[in-house]
Amino acid sequence: MKIKKVAFNPNRMRYRKYRLLFWMMLLFAALSIYASFDYQVWYGVGWAILFLVLALFCQRKTKILKSGLEGEEKTATLLRKLPKEYTVYSTIPLEVEGARSEIDLLVISEYGLYVVEVKNHHGAIYGKKNQTTWRQERGKSIKYFKNPLKQLSQEINLLSKTLNSFHIHVPIQGCVFFSNVKRLRVDTNDVLMNDDLLLEKIQQERVPIIKKSEIRKIKRVLR
Repeated sequence: MKIKKVAFNPNRMRYRKYRLLFWMMLLFAALSIYASFDYQVWYGVGWAILFLVLALFCQRKTKILKSGLEGEEKTATLLRKLPKEYTVYSTIPLEVEGARSEIDLLVISEYGLYVVEVKNHHGAIYGKKNQTTWRQERGKSIKYFKNPLKQLSQEINLLSKTLNSFHIHVPIQGCVFFSNVKRLRVDTNDVLMNDDLLLEKIQQERVPIIKKSEIRKIKRVLR
């Protein structure tokens, strides 16, 4: 199955931007230190420290964005196993009345639309569908992040409003897929970590509910 990209992945653009900024900050730090010793302008050391702090910030952002991209690409490869009647779109930016979001992967078929929000976290994930934040445990490290189900809900809502504006009214389902976790403890079936379960969940509806003419219209809207 071919994965169709409807837009240049903005996360890849951000990744490249922060990677470039990281090297630029290192260069500026080196030049500031050189100028301090060469011209005996010692306040250059202060600038060097500032540039190094900015470099560390850019490095952290680069690492986060790279991890997200790897998760999306891994999941997109998995979705190629779907039958030919399914079409997968990646990276769909949405904006409705000032509200913005971005769908990682969208599966379109005559059985409905299915949104896949991909997370590339590692370790163990704990959370409940009504909680604001979830917990990630990786060794001795514990981190908290926003409930991804709320993000998924917003994406489905914005996609529905976008299609409705073109007089397209179709059912939209979705799930959150953790592509790299070792353990997942949640109280909902809309969060998955297993490849086969993801493919099975997308294909669980087997009664055609969308006309082919509507599918063509949806694809035109998403281009």
